[in-house]
Amino acid sequence: MTEGSLATLYHKYELRDSQVSEFTRQILNGLKYLHDQKVVHRDIKCANILVHASGSVKLADFGLAKATEMNAARTSIGSAFWMAPEVVNPKVRSSQSDRSYGLEVDIWSLGCTVLEMLTCQRPYPKLDIVCN
Repeated sequence: MTEGSLATLYHKYELRDSQVSEFTRQILNGLKYLHDQKVVHRDIKCANILVHASGSVKLADFGLAKATEMNAARTSIGSAFWMAPEVVNPKVRSSQSDRSYGLEVDIWSLGCTVLEMLTCQRPYPKLDIVCN
């Protein structure tokens, strides 16, 4: 992918709303494919989305991806600022007896990624004070 990651791209250029919309559509298509295969990515963020000069984007870095049918995802792994609440805190999960989470956590991360594209900063920047 000729342009590097979305993170690299938004540091070089201000993304237009139409570009963010098109990138989001393509990312959703990629997530739909993954989710149809019952795979949760667990690390959706601009740094893990590669961009081609033609404007196409591809999901990358599947190091944390997990097939959800084999074993429900339970571990709190991912990039903290993009993680869904149920990944960060097991008490938020739907059932006290079932501490797993599913495909929906990628949609939360995508929302954080869209915010990142629009603001040119990672989500929840004030949490840096707490995390450092």
